[in-house]
Amino acid sequence: MYVSTEIDSFKKYGDNREIIRLLKDSGFTAYDFSIFVYGHGEKLMLSDDYREQAQEFRTFADSIGIVCNQTHAPYPSAIKGDEAYNEKLRGRIIRAIEISGILGAKVCVVHPCNDYTAEENEKLYRFFEPYARKAGVKIGLENMWNSYHWGEPDFHALPAACSDHADFLRHLERLPSDVFVACVDIGHAELKALGTSASEMIETLGSRVQAIHLHDVDGVNDNHTIPFTSGIDFEPIIESLRKIGYNGDVTLECAYVAKRYPVELHASLARHLADIANYFKKRLEQ
Repeated sequence: MYVSTEIDSFKKYGDNREIIRLLKDSGFTAYDFSIFVYGHGEKLMLSDDYREQAQEFRTFADSIGIVCNQTHAPYPSAIKGDEAYNEKLRGRIIRAIEISGILGAKVCVVHPCNDYTAEENEKLYRFFEPYARKAGVKIGLENMWNSYHWGEPDFHALPAACSDHADFLRHLERLPSDVFVACVDIGHAELKALGTSASEMIETLGSRVQAIHLHDVDGVNDNHTIPFTSGIDFEPIIESLRKIGYNGDVTLECAYVAKRYPVELHASLARHLADIANYFKKRLEQ
C-alpha cells in the first residue's frame, strides 16, 4: 500500500521534479500526478513530445525511488450539450490516460459528467476503454456534486453523477470491473446535503473501491483540508475500508492547503501530510 498526495497543490514549491523529490524526502512513497487545466501536468499533456517528456519524468522518479500510483485526468470530462468542448476534452483525456500508463499509474481518475445519467456516462467511459486497456491503466470513477449558489451564505451541494452510493453503483454495474473502478472521494461523500456518507458508499461499492481521495470537509463546503482538522469522523471510514478488504493506496487530496502556505513551510507541511497518510496506512494494514 503506497502513501501519496496530489502534486498540484505544491506547484509554488517548484517544478514537477522538485515536487516529487520533496514528497519522497518527506515520507511519501508515491505521487498523484495532476493532469488537468492549470495543473502541473498541463504543459506536459499539451506538448507535442508528451510521450518523451513523460518517459523522462518516469526515469527520474524511478531514480529517486518514488512511483506514480494514480493520476487525475482533465475535468469536467464532458458538459451536457457542449459538443465542441466535449470533443476537445476527449483528446486530452486520451492523452492523460496514455501519460498515466507511461508513468506507471495504476488508476487514472476520470470524472463522470455531472449531469449525465448512468447510461449517458457509460457511453462516455466506453469511448475511453480501449485506450485504458492499451495503456494498462484502470479508470477511476469519482463521486461528484453540483453546487447551489457557490460561495454564498445559502450554498449547499446538489446531487450529481455518482454523488450517492446507489447511483455510483449503477454507474459501475454498467462497466467492466477489470478496467473501471471506484475512486471514493471521502470529502465529497461527507457533504451533508447529498444524504450519503463515505462509509455507506465504501460498503456499497465493496471491492470496486480501488482508490480514494482522502481529505476533510466541514460537511457543507468542499474544503479539501487536512484530515482531523474539520468535520469528518474518520473512525467509521477506516472500519469500512477494513471491512471491504481495501487494498488500494492512501492518497491525500488536501488540494487547497499548500496553496495557502508560504513556500518556506512546504517542506514541514509535506512531512506532516506524510505522517497523516502513514497513520491511515498503518490503521488499514492492522
